[in-house]
Amino acid sequence: MLKSKRLKLMTVLIIAFGLLLTGCGEKALVHETLEEVPTEVKTEEETTTEEAKIEEATPEATATDVASSDDAEVAEDEGSEDEDDNVQQSANGKIVVLDPGHSSVVSGNTEPIGPGSGEYKAADSSGTSGSTSGLTEYQLNLQIAQKLRTELQNRGYTVYLTREDNSTGISCAERAQMANNLNADAFIRIHADGSDSSSASGAMGICITPSNPYISSMYSESRRLSDAVLNAYVAETGFSSRGVWETDTMTGNNWSQVPCTLLEMGFMTNPNEDSLMADEAFQSKMVTGIANGVDTYFFTD
Repeated sequence: MLKSKRLKLMTVLIIAFGLLLTGCGEKALVHETLEEVPTEVKTEEETTTEEAKIEEATPEATATDVASSDDAEVAEDEGSEDEDDNVQQSANGKIVVLDPGHSSVVSGNTEPIGPGSGEYKAADSSGTSGSTSGLTEYQLNLQIAQKLRTELQNRGYTVYLTREDNSTGISCAERAQMANNLNADAFIRIHADGSDSSSASGAMGICITPSNPYISSMYSESRRLSDAVLNAYVAETGFSSRGVWETDTMTGNNWSQVPCTLLEMGFMTNPNEDSLMADEAFQSKMVTGIANGVDTYFFTD
């Protein structure tokens, strides 16, 4: 009987001890699981509350952002319109071909004075020279043309030169044909004058006549270009104006199928004008004057 009670007691103790061990195992398992969960896990209620706050704040914030964005876009559009206006005034797509007259290479050849003409003239020449500066005309012409190209490019024009150095031989007709091939909006021939008289002075423009036998259709625009360039040039430099000479004796003008003028900038045989035209500061005035004339031609009715 005593043994039976002891056996029952032992059985109860064993079962109880087993249950105790099982409970510890579950707690350890739960503890390990909790360590793997982030410590800042939010409850469903907390999450719902924050989402509600975000939804309440988002419409107002979005409206502000959109307003700021719209204002920025409007400002950008206004700025673009201003820039477009400047672009229309300066980067205008106009093509100007500058022809620095003469070069050091003279072929000695002749060419027709105009398309289909039976009259021939010298294809090229070296030009005149400075009585005090020591510059040749072809050197001065290139100096002015290169500076004028920069000035016109700064004003938005597309500019080409018929020659880039003083050792390139090119005829008068070939110079004009370059302007034709480029479909130039203006062809400006840069020259300086010479005379047996050292007192001869002033600037002059040269264009074709209304009855030009080769390209009379260009007369009106060529005359308008000549007036614009000459008038602006003498206004800026202070040189006297000898006016625009209409003649059909200039090969380069006769071959030009685009508006064309030849500018005689001044007399290199005149000591005063020669010294001025060779001066860097005065050359800036010369360039500004011609560029102003180009602007006048294109943008003044």
